[in-house]
Amino acid sequence: METEINNISDSQKNSCAIKTMRTMLLKLSERTNKPFETVLLEFTKSTVYEALFDFETEIWKEGPDYLLELYEKTLH
Repeated sequence: METEINNISDSQKNSCAIKTMRTMLLKLSERTNKPFETVLLEFTKSTVYEALFDFETEIWKEGPDYLLELYEKTLH
């Protein structure tokens, strides 16, 4: 029996990734006192951003806290 997760389109995965990213960036912006636009631009230059939109990694299924943790590990 095929699980429903296998029936999710790339468009739906993209929407999930964007929502997760946006929520994570709002938290990061608040935590760092940087404007949302600044943290967005910084994040888009990261390998975590690339991995988020590589749907085979399945990071798009995780929550914003997980994404933030991954990203912060790349900063240290």
